[in-house]
Amino acid sequence: MSKGYTGKFLRINLTDGSFREESFNQDFYRKYLGGGGFGTYFLLKETDANTDPLSPENVITIAPGITTGSAVSGVSRCGMTALSPETGGIGDSQAGGSFGPFLKRAGWDAVIITGKAAEMSYIYIEDGEVLILGAEDVSGKSILDARGVFEEKYGRKGVSVMQCGPAGEKLVKYASVSSDLHDAYGRTGMGAVFGSKNLRAVVVKSSGTVEFEDPEGLKTLAKTAISRIPGSGFVSTIKKYGTEGIVLGNAEAGNLCVHNYSTGYHEDYAKLDRSNYDEAFLAKGTTCYGCAVGCRKTVKAETPYKVTDKLGGPEFETIGVLGSNLDIFDPVAVAKANELCNTYGIDTITLGGIVSYLAESVEKGLITDDQIGYKGFGFGNPDAVIWLIEQVGNREGIGDILANGFEAAIKHFGEETRKYAVHVKGHGFAVHMPQVKPSLALMYAVVPIGADHMSSEHDWLITDDSEASRGLGILETDDVNSTGTNKVRMAVYSQYYYSVLDSLNLCMFCWGAGSLYTYPELEDLVRYTTGMDMTFWELMMAGERKITMMRLLNLRRGFTDKDDKLPEKMFQPLYDGPSKGRSVNKEDFERMKAQYYGFLGWDEHGAPLNGKLAELGLEWAV
Repeated sequence: MSKGYTGKFLRINLTDGSFREESFNQDFYRKYLGGGGFGTYFLLKETDANTDPLSPENVITIAPGITTGSAVSGVSRCGMTALSPETGGIGDSQAGGSFGPFLKRAGWDAVIITGKAAEMSYIYIEDGEVLILGAEDVSGKSILDARGVFEEKYGRKGVSVMQCGPAGEKLVKYASVSSDLHDAYGRTGMGAVFGSKNLRAVVVKSSGTVEFEDPEGLKTLAKTAISRIPGSGFVSTIKKYGTEGIVLGNAEAGNLCVHNYSTGYHEDYAKLDRSNYDEAFLAKGTTCYGCAVGCRKTVKAETPYKVTDKLGGPEFETIGVLGSNLDIFDPVAVAKANELCNTYGIDTITLGGIVSYLAESVEKGLITDDQIGYKGFGFGNPDAVIWLIEQVGNREGIGDILANGFEAAIKHFGEETRKYAVHVKGHGFAVHMPQVKPSLALMYAVVPIGADHMSSEHDWLITDDSEASRGLGILETDDVNSTGTNKVRMAVYSQYYYSVLDSLNLCMFCWGAGSLYTYPELEDLVRYTTGMDMTFWELMMAGERKITMMRLLNLRRGFTDKDDKLPEKMFQPLYDGPSKGRSVNKEDFERMKAQYYGFLGWDEHGAPLNGKLAELGLEWAV
């Protein structure tokens, strides 16, 4: 075995309380890398077309990557993969922090969980010791309160806690999983999967170390990031302000969702940028394991809402979907909504999309206050948002319907409200506007987990005649608004690369295209950690392999090319700001989708061809 990983997977069956060690050879690691690569492999192997995401048969894989654990910027993330209660297809999410490195230090490359405990339980892993313990003292408690209980039991040093919150216990289909207190596996409903298995938490306490092939080489990479941050542009901005510091640029480009994605701009946008926050509102930030960027910023307030700095501050996506998209421009109000979502363990993005769907449906006269149970529900009302989060988190009143997602809401309120539901495959949109970014119009539709803004690089890459683009094989620059073959090529090749990053669990802020590190330095990272001389070509093929496996899983579960679509609202012109009049062109979108299938070696319906499966070594998955 190479260094950097142990070759050991921990397999846990919650139904009978058993656990065992499983081992895989080096070829398995080279082929799937970790994270969602591992997780999708086990879902394809061990679930079928009829497996209910909320059943004991669903398989959760918690996995860092083969490079995880070194003190290099952007190398600390961990992945979680299972069938998604939110979409019914593949669910995949990543979070930063320390859980991934601590799991590796405890001696495990991944944890695979099946079954359902008889009562609410948690898994405790301390190096070679594995226990399944009753969670009655944390069941029903908030994320913060439960964390306090675990700290009393196990201390804080060398301990990392992954937990769902009350929303996960109550099977809110877009419930998240908290990684300690400042990070979240926010998307695709992994918290509901935890809850369905009566699994409140996984706690890791580790005293071991990870042995690497070339520690000095890793130190050089760590120093490289530090030296490049000052001149890095985007990264230097988020080091200073967090992702809350990119509101200005996006709004001025017409790319800040406002009024349920009806426009990309609002005159009050600057109030939401951290550079303009009241000094009294700012609190100390934190950083992920071994990272020099420190982009995680927190806030603290007493008025008009009391906000704690212990649950992380709102990131850019949350500022958009729980702020500007609801016509709310008070950063304290947005921070309070974010805090409540983190308290219950709810995905802020899908929750925000559901709130904006309700607000516009009320505005258009399709839903009444009485149907919601709140007088004056609508845009620009933070008290209504705060109330609704409580309703969803507790599954009370209308929250019991909304906890099941967009389609449940449409069924309840009427088909005529569908035109205001902004989602793909049940998965809510992020802030970034597909009307403004043609590559995202394509990717929102075809990404297997549903609309996702982090599965490929955005349209700026097509304009960049540097190694950031040329190193991916994008040799022709083009207009940022183009929709031709070269734009599709950019989307596909960058999707392969970001799929590699997701499998290795590398942060895109550090390792993304044009960020702190180069593509050859990714090869260095793999070699310095594991000793494996993996070429960039081999890594990119691993990225394509994961995308194809995810597609195969969704096809098995009944998804077709008809599900690779955008909501009708995306084809309507935006009404204000720098992007006024912009919309997704239907003909361009359909042509780009057909080209995308062709690039990936899929047929006209999006099914991978046999030759492509053979090329990727996936004959077994058919």
